[in-house]
Amino acid sequence: MTPSIRTFLLINLLLSVTLITSLAIIGNLVLSHKDIQRQLDTQLIHTAVSIQALLSIEMQENTLHTIRKNLILSRTKTDTPTPSSDNSDDNFFIEFQVWTPDNHLILASPGAPTTPFSEGASGLSNVTTGQKAWRVFTVSDTGLYTLMVAEHINYRQALENQITQDSIYIMLLSYPFLALLIWFIVGKALHILKRVAQEVSQRAPSYLEPFDLASVPAEIVPLVQALNNLFGRLRDAFEREKRFTGDAAHELKTPLAAISAQAQAALRGNNPNSEVLHKILEGVNRSNHVIQQLLTLSRMVPEATLQDFTPVKLSREVTDVAAMLAHEAIQKNIDLEFLSPDDNATINGNTTAIGILIRNLIDNAIRYTPKEGWIKIEIKETPKEIWLIVTDSGPGIPPELRERVFERFYRIVGNQSPGSGLGLGIVQQIARLHDAQVQLLTPENGAGLEVRVIFSK
Repeated sequence: MTPSIRTFLLINLLLSVTLITSLAIIGNLVLSHKDIQRQLDTQLIHTAVSIQALLSIEMQENTLHTIRKNLILSRTKTDTPTPSSDNSDDNFFIEFQVWTPDNHLILASPGAPTTPFSEGASGLSNVTTGQKAWRVFTVSDTGLYTLMVAEHINYRQALENQITQDSIYIMLLSYPFLALLIWFIVGKALHILKRVAQEVSQRAPSYLEPFDLASVPAEIVPLVQALNNLFGRLRDAFEREKRFTGDAAHELKTPLAAISAQAQAALRGNNPNSEVLHKILEGVNRSNHVIQQLLTLSRMVPEATLQDFTPVKLSREVTDVAAMLAHEAIQKNIDLEFLSPDDNATINGNTTAIGILIRNLIDNAIRYTPKEGWIKIEIKETPKEIWLIVTDSGPGIPPELRERVFERFYRIVGNQSPGSGLGLGIVQQIARLHDAQVQLLTPENGAGLEVRVIFSK
């Protein structure tokens, strides 16, 4: 699977936030446990002090009797469970007992047991009475009474559980918003990479100027600098290639032209070696053709670009090229026919490149069509496309070789027609630079070759 920076950041940031948030909740619960226990113990002691203050007032027996009666009535009223409690006794979170020195219970809250909460030792302690656990604070008034104030431990646990649930609910509710925020932040951070990628993809192949580093974040400056260095090396390489192409053309054409001139001069006289001289001229002409094709191909390399795109009327270009090559067709007595029902078929392209494409198509057709043959050139227009079709009565190309003939210097074995094996390669390269397609087909009569170039409107 193709790695994605966005996916990597989103997944790992969410996992990191989840881990840190979970650790924070656990740590908060540990600290909250201590704070809750301390706060509830303080509340328990405060309650004991308040009850002790009441007990310090001298009470008559009838007063204690009245208090006991009221407590009994209070217990009776709370025996019915409430919707918020499963046990009526749980409505009283704090219970108390007052014992005399001779272990006589003189006063107790409604939910308190009839046995002592603790053994009478002063201070805080955890005890279990029956099936209930209590947090007890015991205080003694020497010689008078012992006060025991207790609180259900399950109440404390329920309080801590509620706090835990609330923390988890808050985390779960905030998690989608956190993920959306992280996604937005990561997207903004990666936008600069997308912008650089778009700028690279939209650049013309020949535009190799360096990127401006002023608005580039520091983290990707090394990447952009590496791209700038690459552009510089490519620019230098293209310049060297152009210089080499020009120099090679000059150095090769000059001696070939001299050889051709000397051979033609020798043919004017009664030279017994005229046949040899004719072969020399044929070789020179073939070499000139190969050089010209190589120079054309070098200008059409994928790294190059075609500029100055203008509306090109195909019928006009075909007429000019056909007129220029007509003498070659006449020499082989080839019937050259041009059909263009719509003379206004126009494409957007480079005029020089389109002329080279048409010249190569017609030149190839003339070379491979035998004497007394025929060549038909057509321009057809559909709602979305314009077709340039060149059909000849030559030997054609077997279907299994129609991909290979676009390779440089490839020639079908046994083909005796003069050529360099570059013509169709040049045609395909120019077509690609114009977003066009080249198709090699068999004509309807089953003989020859049909070359169809399809331009999009």
